[in-house]
Amino acid sequence: MASNTRQARRMVDAEYVLRFRYSPRKDVFVGIDLLVYYTEGPKPKSVAPDVFVSFDVPSYPREIYRLSEEGKPPDWVLEIASPTTYQKDVGDKKKLYESMGVGEYFVFDPQGGMHDPRLQGWVLQAGGYAELADLQRPGVPVALWSEALGLELHFDGVDLRLWDPAQQAYLRTIDKSEAERKVAIEEREVAESKLEIETLARREAERRGDIAEAERDAEAQARREAEARVAALEAELKRRRP
Repeated sequence: MASNTRQARRMVDAEYVLRFRYSPRKDVFVGIDLLVYYTEGPKPKSVAPDVFVSFDVPSYPREIYRLSEEGKPPDWVLEIASPTTYQKDVGDKKKLYESMGVGEYFVFDPQGGMHDPRLQGWVLQAGGYAELADLQRPGVPVALWSEALGLELHFDGVDLRLWDPAQQAYLRTIDKSEAERKVAIEEREVAESKLEIETLARREAERRGDIAEAERDAEAQARREAEARVAALEAELKRRRP
């Protein structure tokens, strides 16, 4: 489990963006802090990656992940460093994931002072893990390519971000999604308020139009009555002339 809030937030962010990315697919499982049993028997052994992704397995929720049942290890694993675990992340855990056959392994140091560089990654090859080279992206201190995900992992100087080259955009974290949701709500409220104002203005114009038409009708009626009186007076005067 996460040993501090800084580690926990990065775990949740990574799991969220990956789960959202693969939610349309039924053959991808995204796990967070889930026990992965890599041996069987009376005393089975397990490890709990902070975040992992397995392709070509059903996406249904699991309480545990057994290699013997799934038929394969995770394809991608991310460990978020903490003061109590960071040495194991690049030591015993790295060796374990390599022996399990995990295709890609990444570690990220969210606070600094534990890993240098703060983002590191390895890809499994015939001779074992080979370290991934920095992609040298402008303005990004560390950028690593994940073939498994089809994404670039960026340490942007502040946080870990997942960049989608196909969309030329970062995947949205929970904070970004929540901020966008609030903006969308506010924009909808503004649009609804404008529509209400327009409706009220139209009704007011219609009401004024009705009043104006009534006034015109009254004036026309008064004119007809006046014309009738004039005609009657003229007729009376004509009748009285010798």
